[in-house]
Amino acid sequence: MWAMPGDEVDKKDLDRQLRDFSLLDAPGHLLRRNHQRSYEIFSRHVGDDVTRQQIALLIALASQPGASQRDLVEATATDKSTLKEMIGRLVKRGWISRERDPDDSRAWTMQITPDGEALLAGRMAAVAAAQSEILAPLNKADQATFLRMLRKLIGHEAHDG
Repeated sequence: MWAMPGDEVDKKDLDRQLRDFSLLDAPGHLLRRNHQRSYEIFSRHVGDDVTRQQIALLIALASQPGASQRDLVEATATDKSTLKEMIGRLVKRGWISRERDPDDSRAWTMQITPDGEALLAGRMAAVAAAQSEILAPLNKADQATFLRMLRKLIGHEAHDG
């Protein structure tokens, strides 16, 4: 049970816990800081008119024309409701199109449009440059290890890069 404001605090126990804890050894803190760093690098290279998640969706659609929403949830690791909203925004921007699945009238299939392909073609070099800068503090061997460990943390350790 957590202590609540107004509860009596065992100062010695708190001091011991704080002495044994370092933010620089806390994975959640380090992941948050690196997420912030990667966001800033991505925005500087790619611009702020398209998000990393939107680029990921466009890449997935370019690789899987006619993908269903379920396919895209899996490909992008985005939850269903967020993906649905993102698809709506990209349809409005003219970067993707959607139509009813001829095999399942309840489902939709998505396609990247020529405008979406043009956007992707114009940004992929910048996306690659951002990824390189994110990893730049690490040597090539450490980069490979780092990416392997990140994939392991999300359950994709079988991916061979």
